[in-house]
Amino acid sequence: MKRISGHEIDHALLDALEPHPFRINFYVDGYGAKLNAEKLYDIGDQALEKHLRDQSELQNTDPVPLYNHFYAPPAAPVFAEILSYCLAFTEMAVVSRIEERAAKVGKPFFPNALLINQSNSVNINLDVISGNILEALYPLSEEEFCAGRYLDVSSDGIIYSTGKIDREGEKAKLRRDIERNNRGDPLYLEWLKTNLASLDNGVFHYRNRDGTVGKPINFEFSERFFDEVADRIGYYSRWGKSKVHWRSGLSDFGEKGVDCDLIMQVMDDLHGGEVDAFVFMTNDMDFFPLMERLRLEGKHVFLCGREGHVSQKLIQTVGREAFFNLLDDAVVKNLPSVFMSMKNPEFRNLSLQWAWLALKNSQ
Repeated sequence: MKRISGHEIDHALLDALEPHPFRINFYVDGYGAKLNAEKLYDIGDQALEKHLRDQSELQNTDPVPLYNHFYAPPAAPVFAEILSYCLAFTEMAVVSRIEERAAKVGKPFFPNALLINQSNSVNINLDVISGNILEALYPLSEEEFCAGRYLDVSSDGIIYSTGKIDREGEKAKLRRDIERNNRGDPLYLEWLKTNLASLDNGVFHYRNRDGTVGKPINFEFSERFFDEVADRIGYYSRWGKSKVHWRSGLSDFGEKGVDCDLIMQVMDDLHGGEVDAFVFMTNDMDFFPLMERLRLEGKHVFLCGREGHVSQKLIQTVGREAFFNLLDDAVVKNLPSVFMSMKNPEFRNLSLQWAWLALKNSQ
């Protein structure tokens, strides 16, 4: 049993339950994922500072040492960890939605979240309540208790990005342009030479309208981010091509073929018949015909992203209840736990479960 969340279920809990195999695939648009991670990093860092300041006020202590201990400077692994946390949280929410849908048609499952919670217990001990917090807050219905089966979940993810920049190839282009323009515009020559020198460090520079060297693009950071995400969620696809058109400026830098790659993979998975739920992280409305096709084929389709940045057409296609907003309070309020778990990995399972409980509580 493989899960993006990393959660495992104690097999001793499954003796009286029949497994119902359920496979979830995540399809992550690399460009959109990076934008999501950048935004959530900023929100999470601010939330961490506020959380520690509030705790320090209660305990009359200095928040700075704690903040300095848990602070994680912006880096590809940090962004990837934040993104993988969101996808893991989405996985738990997807399973919960599937169970809700099954219960509505009279075919309930024993709750997966309770099996996870019992295997990795979050316990409370109050005067009136003690024991497993999920059982205390959300007691089993008679139908769930007698269900006799559970979702045997496995999940995998793929991040779609372009192939890595061919540094030697790009340097060769720049050298040719320098040779052709040795007696030309000195500002243009300076821009070419600056990029020639910075390529080995994984950086391009735009050219300003006045001809001077413009802002840098750290493409190496993006490449490392894609690798780090792939390590956490499954694997990556780099069939897409990077395109760099220098001309008299960095006039065109981007990707091509990535969307087609994603669509072909989804159709292969659809026809393979092994995927039950398709989960997309993308902002691109061009994917709505693909999502409609999956729904027509009777598949479960979900979408995750930041409210306000995801096409409303996509949200309408999957349905509001199948859209997971990464700016939901349940996610944002638990982002400090992500920063803390980077230094204390054992906190990760607990923080995901607390986030899930917060989501349940908000419904």
